[in-house]
Amino acid sequence: MRVNRKIMCRSLDKKINALKDIVAFDIPEQGWIRTIRKALGMTTSQLAKRLGVSQARVVHIEKNENNLKISTLSKIAKTLNCAFVYYIIPNDSIKNIVARQVQIKASKIVGNVNKNMSLENQLSDSKEILEDLKKDLLDKNISRIWDEE
Repeated sequence: MRVNRKIMCRSLDKKINALKDIVAFDIPEQGWIRTIRKALGMTTSQLAKRLGVSQARVVHIEKNENNLKISTLSKIAKTLNCAFVYYIIPNDSIKNIVARQVQIKASKIVGNVNKNMSLENQLSDSKEILEDLKKDLLDKNISRIWDEE
């Protein structure tokens, strides 16, 4: 299972890297729908008729573009002869996000263990244990790194 996750992470990171330029794309001030509609020379009434809604609804849609359902955005894009593309793009590679979270989780666990052991004067070599714990979390129980405990 670990190999499949590694392959999946590498593959996803490659796809995400290919999309990095898209993220830098500035959203038009008036929103995509209105900008494209106007560039096409289409009125709100014409778009409304094509969508099967009222002209007032199109005005509302354009003013509230950020709050639309994905299905609505997809339908509008199709009506405007455009492709609707939906991405969630991580701010860093999947590998780095996981590595940071593993470090955080393992450090918390070792810290808790050492609190208990210090009461008994049995502090452990945290660095070695930390590395072993990180490897164990990655290999056997990766979902545990996201627990809030």
